[in-house]
Amino acid sequence: MTVDHRQIQDFSLGHASSTLRVTRRGLEIALGALWLVDGVLQFQPSMFTRGFFVDTLGMANMGLPGPVATVEYDLTSMLAAHPALWNALFASLQVALGVGLLWRRTARPALALSILWALGVWTVGEGFGGLFMGGTDLLTGAPGAALLYALVALMLWPRTDRTGPSIADGGVLGGVAARWVWLLLWIGTAALELEPAAHVPAAQLSNTGEEEPAVIAAVNHAVGGLVAGWAAGFVVVLGLLQVAVGVGLLAVRTRRPALSAGIALAVTTGLLGQDLGGLLTGHATDPGTGPPLVLFALTLWPRAIMDVGPESRRVPADLHGLDHTV
Repeated sequence: MTVDHRQIQDFSLGHASSTLRVTRRGLEIALGALWLVDGVLQFQPSMFTRGFFVDTLGMANMGLPGPVATVEYDLTSMLAAHPALWNALFASLQVALGVGLLWRRTARPALALSILWALGVWTVGEGFGGLFMGGTDLLTGAPGAALLYALVALMLWPRTDRTGPSIADGGVLGGVAARWVWLLLWIGTAALELEPAAHVPAAQLSNTGEEEPAVIAAVNHAVGGLVAGWAAGFVVVLGLLQVAVGVGLLAVRTRRPALSAGIALAVTTGLLGQDLGGLLTGHATDPGTGPPLVLFALTLWPRAIMDVGPESRRVPADLHGLDHTV
């Protein structure tokens, strides 16, 4: 059977019509918007107080190994001594990162700086995403929003010598490594469900509503009440879904369903489990793990051939196995 350029083009256009349109630049802008939100949140009045640093970093310090906890304590003391100054610097930096990512000419250096800053926030501000603290799981924000910001930035860092069906394939890590990172992330969060403290999802969901407006708090309590009667089953189902989301990415045929399920889980847990990081409490520092998890999934989303670039014009995988000439 002979397949010419016109047949391939028609197939690509038809395939593209049913495919989610994802671009590297679009995701850079989305990541920039998240950093702008973080910067604006950091300018809230409560962030300029000594209590903010003591409470936030004190919570992050819980469960950390001794030497690391000591470093965290020393940093907390230093920052709490001049909270207004340090907070103004941190907030301004995050706004600058957001603006830098929104402007194409400064996107590359902004990506690099955002990786360093995000990793710093993850280790110091989030205490490694609270992974050393009991009860941390996907519902409560594992593995930490800042770590996800850094991972998304790495996926978006372009390498001109690499191409592939997803944005991550052209990134600095490459597609294979990016998919393994996705797998480890979801397997890791699933493993957190085995902790005894994670077996009280009703309390986790209900407590999220603290300091939220009455309507949101009522929703959280209602969802917590629904889960209360089958906590063990809920944890098992949630853990199995996370494993499926991670493993499903490794096979081409299940890649889109796995990513779609991952996006659905990210949105659901981000809204119901974290209330978008408690945006309406006056103490939120970021919108939680939901938005960056969605961006991470989109960097791995298989694009139509016409979206990959001229260097990747080849016979679609769906036509492999045919006797074709191009």
